[in-house]
Amino acid sequence: MRTKNYLLGALATGLLLFTGCSNDEDITTGNGNENAAQAFVLQVASSGDGLSTRAGRPMLSSEAKQTIENVKIIICSGSTVKYAKDIADWNTSGSTAYTTGGHGREKTIEIPTANKLAAGTYMVYAFGYSNSSDYDLAAITAIGDGATSGTFNANTTLSFKTDATNKIGEEIFAGSYELTVVEGKGFKKPVVLNRQVAGTFGYVNEIPYMADAAKLRLVASDKNQQLVLGQFANFDLIGNGTGNDANVKYVINGTLSNSDKVVYSINLADWFTTIQDTNNDGIIDDTSWAVSAAYTGIKFAKGSVFAGEFLIPFAKTAGQTFKLELTKADDTVLRSWNVNLPTADGQLTEYDLAKWNGTTAFETSKATDTKNSYNVVRNHLYGIGTRTLDNPTEPGKPDIDDPESLNNKQELTLRVNDNWEVIHSMELE
Repeated sequence: MRTKNYLLGALATGLLLFTGCSNDEDITTGNGNENAAQAFVLQVASSGDGLSTRAGRPMLSSEAKQTIENVKIIICSGSTVKYAKDIADWNTSGSTAYTTGGHGREKTIEIPTANKLAAGTYMVYAFGYSNSSDYDLAAITAIGDGATSGTFNANTTLSFKTDATNKIGEEIFAGSYELTVVEGKGFKKPVVLNRQVAGTFGYVNEIPYMADAAKLRLVASDKNQQLVLGQFANFDLIGNGTGNDANVKYVINGTLSNSDKVVYSINLADWFTTIQDTNNDGIIDDTSWAVSAAYTGIKFAKGSVFAGEFLIPFAKTAGQTFKLELTKADDTVLRSWNVNLPTADGQLTEYDLAKWNGTTAFETSKATDTKNSYNVVRNHLYGIGTRTLDNPTEPGKPDIDDPESLNNKQELTLRVNDNWEVIHSMELE
């Protein structure tokens, strides 16, 4: 059986850095200074604003992007809130552009004198989220700007709003840091926000022609309805594709299983005005192909179709984790492909898995997956095909924008983009 290797481009961590500022003399000499500043420099790294057609941004590729309109910091002593700060309109007036690493935005905030933290140990929580989020963020937003009282706990669980248009997953960032404040001294400590969801996309072409074929859909063995914000990675990932192997994390922070297992569904009529095979080669003709109206202004390779979603992590089951299905309009399956991990994938060797126990805490255990049955974990990207840019100038170019052929394939074998900072390849058998 022939094996093809495909490059899956790196996707940035989309991290948010908080660095506390202080009088340098206080830090280096240890001299007490009751006026030592307690401030944070907030930096969000990204490669662009990101197209947004709903709450959060859509999954269009593995390009290094993230969208954060709001940032909130909550500083707690135990579960008691000592100080909170909101930064709204982060992408516009809420911050300014900086050029470290080529792109990003930043803002410096200082804890007011009246609210300075006394000597002691604190947990600093930080969250980055979108306007009109489909998550119910009341547990976070109820703590108002400047709040110095109330309670907040790690492992906050987010549900989707009742009227949410997206109940699969939405990009959100979070992190924490344990901070020790010494009397008379300022501090300079980082807090790193990492992506709290997983991601998946399918970019395919040469779709088999079958009578009444209407849809391509990705079906999962499970889906979760709630996202738990805890067990944070708190690591500043570097290299955007290299040098991070030792810091890959495996976390399942989803809970409450969903009976609907469809991750995404592609209506073929949105991409082909006529679904036909006039030259009898067994493949849907690309002569009637056009980019779906849902992606107006975005370039794709001729004859291809695309869909992508952020999704809440979930645990493997005894069955196949992902299947790509070609169906009729009534969901009758005409053909299906197992989506597998290749034999060399790191997730097939024993690893430490942190998993929410469904009630009170994360529990860590050793885990080993199989190529068919594998955990879908936080901040990992699972992709079919190569799409490294949201809007490539040369769609269809190998290693940059290369849809996966479905012609004469029995199985699709993917390799995971771990933590969205390691470049992995994909194989088709």
